[in-house]
Amino acid sequence: MKQAIRAAAPLTLFLASMAWPGAAIAGPDTALSIDHLREKALTDSTAWKLVEQLTTLFGARPAGSPSEQAAALWGAATLRDMGFAHAAAEPFALETWEPGTYFATIVAPNPQQLVVTPLGGTTGASVEAFAAVFPTYAAFKAATPEALAGKIAVVLEAIPRTQDGSGYSRAIAIRMNGAREAAERGAVGYLMRGLGTQKERTANGGAARPEKTPFPAFALAPPDAEQLGRLARLGPVRLRLSSSAGWTGKSRSHNVVAEIDGRDPAAKAILVSAHLDSWEQGTGAVDDGFGIAVVTAAAKLVRDLPVRPRRTIRIVWFGAEEVSQPEPVNTFAGARAYAARHATATPPLALVAESDGGAGRVLRLAIGAPENGDLVVRLRSALSPLGVSVLAEAPRAGGPDISVLQATGIPAFRLFQDASSQFDTHHNANDVLSAIDPAALSQNVAAWAVSLWLIADSEDPDPAAPR
Repeated sequence: MKQAIRAAAPLTLFLASMAWPGAAIAGPDTALSIDHLREKALTDSTAWKLVEQLTTLFGARPAGSPSEQAAALWGAATLRDMGFAHAAAEPFALETWEPGTYFATIVAPNPQQLVVTPLGGTTGASVEAFAAVFPTYAAFKAATPEALAGKIAVVLEAIPRTQDGSGYSRAIAIRMNGAREAAERGAVGYLMRGLGTQKERTANGGAARPEKTPFPAFALAPPDAEQLGRLARLGPVRLRLSSSAGWTGKSRSHNVVAEIDGRDPAAKAILVSAHLDSWEQGTGAVDDGFGIAVVTAAAKLVRDLPVRPRRTIRIVWFGAEEVSQPEPVNTFAGARAYAARHATATPPLALVAESDGGAGRVLRLAIGAPENGDLVVRLRSALSPLGVSVLAEAPRAGGPDISVLQATGIPAFRLFQDASSQFDTHHNANDVLSAIDPAALSQNVAAWAVSLWLIADSEDPDPAAPR
């Protein structure tokens, strides 16, 4: 709370600096309107000021921490002062996990310190044992229990750099499941190469399956994983791991919510979102301060148009996206709390979307609307100047948090970003404000703003219903 009070003065200056008058445009359906909105978005500074304020005032925002709680209260006040309706920070219960103090060292053949970070949700311990080193996760999975018994399992598989982020998607099981699988087969600890593409000695954290049984599990910085692999090729390697990571008790997180009231109360609503929490490394600028800034700035541009959109637009900053939770919650605690609290909200949702794909430029929009229908034609015309294509096909996955809403049958649309550099900063100490390219941020805001307006103003009763 003290942190939120200290934020009050900078917040006032921030809001004063970002105000802009309503656009002098002919009307909501003209090409002039969309052109003006897109060009305004490309020069608007709201997104940069938001992410700068968020990361400067609160730094890293682990789920349930005082910094995340203060950021949520600041966020609700910010959205309210920006003119959004029904702005609030909605609390929900959470079990908190903390990384504690930790280290990992090579004991033999020659002592060396390793750069590591504990896997989120695991409970630490201290062990010393020989390493059982595997070049890939598949090789680890194929190993017999005898090969792992009494040893520290080490998986050195690297993720490839890809434009669509598929390398990470294919490798996430190494982090989510590896520690539990190693423990079940008799290992006494677990090391994995962090799921990052950076060259620096910084380790990529992230969630694993929640464990309250002590079992040290870490992600290695990529250069350290390579060092360990070279040593293992020369002969046996003995390691010492120590971690006080663990579950520290009950706390609370928040979903920050707000709305733009649509002019047709009978029309289904649109939800756009990002997540407020981050890992303890860095300041959560890219993941997901960037997304918070983009969806909020885009919604603000739509809100300030002289005509309200047909549909209500709901803005959500989800809490507790990053850290896993014990049963029965498991993952995406904030999204699950939101879905439960707003299950009977009116109007119901027509579409949901999320910005949580790094800080690259938007490359394409995917939406399950008719190929030659009015909405897709308008979207293509509006997004083409930004270098964004439109795929008339619903995305299988709209984003981490909104997967909870998709599971209830609500369709998603998605603005896919260039993920080529996303995993240079993902869940590591490189995730700071200087990692954001202002031009890419502005392009994202423009793509979201015109997409949000056109989708929210669509006359189609169900703009992404299966055809």
